[in-house]
Amino acid sequence: MLAAGDLFAVVVATRNRPAAVMRLLDALDRQSDRDFQVAIVDQSDSSDADVEQRVAGSERLHLIRDQGRGTARARNLGWRGVGSTWVAFLDDDTPPEPDWAENLRTELAAHPDVDMVSGPVAAERAENDGLPALGGFAVEEPQVLAGRYVRPWRVAGGISTVRRATIERVGGWDERLGPGAPEFLACEDMDFNYRLTRSGGQVYLTPHVRVSHEQWRTGGEVIDLYAAYNRAWGGVVTKYLKTGDPVGAARLAAGRLRGIWRVRRSRQLARAELGGFVRGAMRGLRYSW
Repeated sequence: MLAAGDLFAVVVATRNRPAAVMRLLDALDRQSDRDFQVAIVDQSDSSDADVEQRVAGSERLHLIRDQGRGTARARNLGWRGVGSTWVAFLDDDTPPEPDWAENLRTELAAHPDVDMVSGPVAAERAENDGLPALGGFAVEEPQVLAGRYVRPWRVAGGISTVRRATIERVGGWDERLGPGAPEFLACEDMDFNYRLTRSGGQVYLTPHVRVSHEQWRTGGEVIDLYAAYNRAWGGVVTKYLKTGDPVGAARLAAGRLRGIWRVRRSRQLARAELGGFVRGAMRGLRYSW
């Protein structure tokens, strides 16, 4: 098992984006602290010679080839393949700041009782089209989130570091959700965050563990992606409604509808989000959760 006994290891999920993987590995090579292993779970249609050569030339890089599909599946394969106390998840388009690993190590040592550590994600669209950047997340000051009904969107998605024992306790990521899933193409991270805090887990937010989210989608792709986010959100609401947590389902639905109302300045985006949420909820009611 990789990184057995280490404080943390990094897991990266990717598919058909070798250039993004190489940029991420560049960012990891620039870290002031490089004493960690990296597992790349690659679901690409074909292997990339540059990525394979780079992995072969490094003792701390490891490639896990997977013929399946889905970010949730890749994360599950990743955490099951490493034996570190903590697992740090990065997407292939979320390069960390040079002091990310050093600060992460400090925060993990200083907060041994929490279950997840998450930080800010810098994101800014170059286009002046009025659409929000994807994946941005602000953390102004340190805080601990805990409680039965912590809003799961207060954590920076899947770009977080989670105690391995906690991942095992909550059952990992739901592979019916997230990019690559057949029905609901997002919200695997929100679903995981909700299950973690609902089960008594604590999340520590720190402004010192920073990454960026590359903005490579066009305006039309952003609209489509927000619609997909909301279809998945509607599906997650029905998941909890049908599995015995109606209060949680109601709170998740109310939070999403408030969010849609707040972006009404962009009517096109609001329509896409609301339509996606309604379609996702209707599909989720017929889904066998």
